[in-house]
Amino acid sequence: MFVSRRDFCKAALAGTASMSLAGCGTFCSACRKPGVAVQLYSVRGLCGKDLPGTLKALKAMGYAGVEFAGYYGKSAKEMKQLLDDNGLVAAGTHINANDLVPGKIEALFDYAEGVGNKYIVCPGGGFKQGSRNDLMEMAARFSKAAELAKPHGIRIGYHNHGNEFRRLFDGKCAWEIFFDACSKDVFTQLDIGHAHVAGEDPLFWINRFPGRAVTVHIKENYKASPSGILGQNPAVGVPWTKVWPALKANGCEWYVVECESNANSFAGVEGCIRYMKSVGEA
Repeated sequence: MFVSRRDFCKAALAGTASMSLAGCGTFCSACRKPGVAVQLYSVRGLCGKDLPGTLKALKAMGYAGVEFAGYYGKSAKEMKQLLDDNGLVAAGTHINANDLVPGKIEALFDYAEGVGNKYIVCPGGGFKQGSRNDLMEMAARFSKAAELAKPHGIRIGYHNHGNEFRRLFDGKCAWEIFFDACSKDVFTQLDIGHAHVAGEDPLFWINRFPGRAVTVHIKENYKASPSGILGQNPAVGVPWTKVWPALKANGCEWYVVECESNANSFAGVEGCIRYMKSVGEA
């Protein structure tokens, strides 16, 4: 049975920023490389069976951080201990959009602070996108959330699927309208694979909103690479050699690998970081 990320986040959560480019006041390709994290949704089956063992294995592969899509019933204190025990840090969390409002968002901040996470991201859904007015209301909601998050040292971001690029209003796609309307404190978590599958040039969208690619989903075009492993079919896949410098030039802090080919296997995420190491990006 297919379970959407939105429903998965909602169920998992029920069981329970500031830039880091030190010494660099501008976005430049000479800045340090982003950290490499993995979205735990990629291996959610393994996490559900053995979270400590899964974290240990991810660290052994070379991942420095994890992005959450639910907390597996762990309190912030318990999760922070698991991260510390395995030498990992929190590189973000995906949340249900319905929780990104006053009265609910405070609990998100509390958990994020408890695990040392500076990035809260909504992975699509939860908001109507049927009209330009819907996008304006959504932008206002995210801008308010970013304002509330700032005193906590937390950033608010939005993560695309394909629909944000396919839905057009007077020739402009929903992604562009939304981020034009948002406070610049709202960052773009561009899912490069989803954008590429939608027929978009990831480089254009990385550069379209300068300095806002704070974290990014590193994902392959699944039509080109059914396994989801990065770089397997360069002739028709994502142009990674151009993407890496563009991300660094725009202040990216975390590459977040996501491979959704098999939630019960390490093969995809291990293959992805092996590729990133081979090209000097991990």
